[in-house]
Amino acid sequence: GAMSDPSDQPHAVAATPAAARFVFVGGLHRSGTSLLAELLKAHPEVAGQVIDGMPKELEQEGQHVQRVYPVDDALGGPGAFAHNPLAHMTERHPLATAASAARLEADWAPHWRGVEGAKVRLEKTPSNMLRARFLQALWPNSYHLIIVRHPVAVAFATAAWAARHGGGKRAASAASVIECARHWLRAHDLLLADLSSLTNVRIVRLEEFVSSPEAAQRTIDAICADLGLRRVAVGELEAAAGRGAISAGVNRKYWRACKDEAEAVHTALGALEPRFAAFGYPLASLDPAASAAPAEPSRNRLGSCPSRRASGGARRGDGAGRVRPRMLSARLRLRRP
Repeated sequence: GAMSDPSDQPHAVAATPAAARFVFVGGLHRSGTSLLAELLKAHPEVAGQVIDGMPKELEQEGQHVQRVYPVDDALGGPGAFAHNPLAHMTERHPLATAASAARLEADWAPHWRGVEGAKVRLEKTPSNMLRARFLQALWPNSYHLIIVRHPVAVAFATAAWAARHGGGKRAASAASVIECARHWLRAHDLLLADLSSLTNVRIVRLEEFVSSPEAAQRTIDAICADLGLRRVAVGELEAAAGRGAISAGVNRKYWRACKDEAEAVHTALGALEPRFAAFGYPLASLDPAASAAPAEPSRNRLGSCPSRRASGGARRGDGAGRVRPRMLSARLRLRRP
């Protein structure tokens, strides 16, 4: 449906009981949402969705088995959905009602696995990054985990993915790469504007997460601490999820692709670099051998959102402390693989 007038008052929605606390994973396609979600779903205290018969390319995403909001493909698909006004949903959306929460719970109910003993239920859909305020209105104690990756790597990876999956609409051309880079900026501008309205949110940078086993463990430990989950070794999660070890070289081939592109692409991406750098991602940081010197805090608009426990410890009923966005923290550094 259409967005409501911004002057409308948010709808009052009852909180979800602590035992049913939701964790929503979001981030642009090709940013690492599946990697992060699969590892967390392997945690013994996390229930995840297993949707029988779902094609592999739909990646067990809850968006495909619900009837409340439009799926990413209906909004324009990878590399485009953030340009659609319907993708950005907040607490003022007319669907931010208890009825919507009940319908989503009913739609997702048949697909949860590992509910016994679970403290949280995890749902992953890329466009959750633009729907977090809406989901928070439905479940005020929900936790939002957004993964971010270098915009040029996302642009090349998304353009290549779109070309492989047919349709001919978005071939892996120079124009497609540039369009996907502009889409990254649109999506993250919207995310940035939403962060101050979110209570429980953590930003994870893919490059930092995969830079070393120790970095991956620190990230998982921080998320578990936010949610009141017991510590589990990343190696155990990888084994339980049936994944190999996390690779540090996630952006290497896209740095090579960027260097090999025509001058027109370099010019277009160069023109966007000040905006990329404002999020802590100058073009040179795509290079695996880039300097590890951090950017000045004021140059990073997104930063990271580390956990902060509310005074007096965890809030009653939600199993974790509050997480407040820190907007101008020093950017997480890309480390040499």
